[in-house]
Amino acid sequence: MTHIFVIAGHGAGDPGASGNGYTEAERVRALAAKIKAYGGDAVTVGDTSRNWYADNGISTLSISKSWQIIELHMDSASASARGGHVIINSGFEPDKYDTALAAFISGILPGRAQTIVKRNDLANPKRAAAKGYPYRLLECGFISNTQDVKIFNEKTDEIAKGILNVFGIGTSASGSTDTSGESKPVSATPQPDTLKAGRLAVDGKWGRDTTFRLQKIFGTVQDGAVSNQRAEYRQPGCYTGWEWENDPSGYSDLIKAIQRKVGSAVDGWIGPDTIRAMQKYWGTVQDGKISAVSDLVKAIQKWANSQAA
Repeated sequence: MTHIFVIAGHGAGDPGASGNGYTEAERVRALAAKIKAYGGDAVTVGDTSRNWYADNGISTLSISKSWQIIELHMDSASASARGGHVIINSGFEPDKYDTALAAFISGILPGRAQTIVKRNDLANPKRAAAKGYPYRLLECGFISNTQDVKIFNEKTDEIAKGILNVFGIGTSASGSTDTSGESKPVSATPQPDTLKAGRLAVDGKWGRDTTFRLQKIFGTVQDGAVSNQRAEYRQPGCYTGWEWENDPSGYSDLIKAIQRKVGSAVDGWIGPDTIRAMQKYWGTVQDGKISAVSDLVKAIQKWANSQAA
């Protein structure tokens, strides 16, 4: 099975392109996290606190030359420009992975006249070539285009799985590419956004805005989602952005960060013991539950509003 090394573009203070309320650096880190969650041991994600272009990271990278490098980006142009494509070094012909990746990304994010582009003016393709590493840069649509951003956000999981499939990496628990038996997220009732002028409404409901604010405070990927949560732990007070699965293949970095803060076991799942530890830390009744309108969530929202992020 192929192993991929994923580089999330920009970072370390460089947000990359921005548009439609998002930055490129944050969005591609969210995608990299999904690729890792679904790909497991077949995926290595390069240090996301770095800017691999600015610090010349590929030139000092030491990995097997059988590993495939994929660098994630989003493009920016006029609001009408659309589509994803693959960039390779001008000195090479596209290999089977480049061809399959270009076909996949242009299918899910259409609009480019050329789906594979050769470039001789980009540093990282040159650096990878000099080291003998197989490399391609994936532009995941235009962050400046409303429709591309909508597709990217709604289909992040599908994009992650499609990328893995291109490299022959399965996403099921057995490691095969057959995902027919894969558990699906349990849907939650949509709730209105609560983040106003940078502050959370203290309404006791944990949705995307509360998650996004906490992710910013704790320094984890800022996508408004709490991924890979056990369906058996589902709580009435957890609304939009929570992904409940019967057999999750990963965990949430945000929940791990919270668990470290409150002193509970660090497994990345919000079970009853974690909730009780949170309730103890934030001074509410310790019943191990997050009710539909939760005193614990209110306390967390008040605390979040008092934090710099």
